[in-house]
This record gives sequence, C-alpha cells and structure tokens, in this order.
Amino acid sequence: MFFKKDESINQKSVDAAIQNTFIFWGVALLINALFETTTNKPLISSSSVMLSAGLIIFYSTEQIANYIHKRKE
Repeated sequence: MFFKKDESINQKSVDAAIQNTFIFWGVALLINALFETTTNKPLISSSSVMLSAGLIIFYSTEQIANYIHKRKE
C-alpha cells in the first residue's frame, strides 16, 4: 500500500540525480576534511548546509535529466 510502483517516474533521471548527489557529497566531504586538516577549521561548518546543497543538486539534476529525456523522445 505504501510502496506502490509509480509509473510516472523516469528511473534513468533518478539514477543520474543519485549519482551526481553522491559525487557532490563525496567531493565536498573530501575538500572539507582536507581544509580542516590544513587550517584546523572546517570550510563548511554546518552539516545542514551540505545536506541542503545535496538535495538541491538532486532535484535540479533530476529535472534537467527529465527535460533531456523527454526532448529526445
């Protein structure tokens, strides 16, 4: 009942958005760790900022990928 398959979702767009978000978070955490190691102060001090940025990247990438896939059809 709660986990019905939604046919209107373009799975390729969601997969691309997940991949881009994962890459962003990995790179952001690496840069933040390196910056904190060298300067003893984090570049991004709030984890909610990093979470929000990742969610913005996810939804924007999904919308862009949906537009590209629909344009090809």
